[in-house]
Parts: sequence; C-alpha cells; structure tokens
Amino acid sequence: MPHGQTRAQRAPKTTRPNLVRLHVSGDICPNLLPRLLGLVAQFDEIPYGIALTRHRASLKLSIDLGRLADARAEILLNKVAGIPTVRGARLVELRRD
Repeated sequence: MPHGQTRAQRAPKTTRPNLVRLHVSGDICPNLLPRLLGLVAQFDEIPYGIALTRHRASLKLSIDLGRLADARAEILLNKVAGIPTVRGARLVELRRD
C-alpha cells in the first residue's frame, strides 16, 4: 500500500434490534425523501435501511427503523401523513426469524 493511504475498516457486526418498517406512498416529488428523513431525524433515529421505487405517477418508500414506542409511532405516522404529497403511510413490525 502506498505511503499515506489507509485501508478502509469494516464496522464490527452487531445484532439489529427489533425493527419496524415505515411504508410510504406518495406523489412524485423531489422533496418527499428529504422530508421523511428529516422527520425520522427528529425522533433521534438513524434508519437501518431505505428503499425507494419510482413508478410512473408515484413513489413507494420503505424506511427500516428501530422499535418505536406506540405513542411515538403514532406521532410519526401523523406527521408523515401531514406531508401534502403523501398518499398513505403505515408502520409494520418486522419479524426476525
């Protein structure tokens, strides 16, 4: 390895907590993903995974989060539903097999 270069370090494997997946469908809008991530950040959460699929006239997003208390989950869903371009949102508990 040339002088001054370092090799990338891999993060140690850790077990994931029980997760919930936030499913959101909405109109095609360049601000939808940043707005959703901003709401997630307000809850001091860092997503474990994000998936986005663009369809002809809509977006489908999935964001994997750590377990949320019921009250916090309801607040998050209400805030997501308040985004004008959101058509629907739901939280689903992910099973670990």
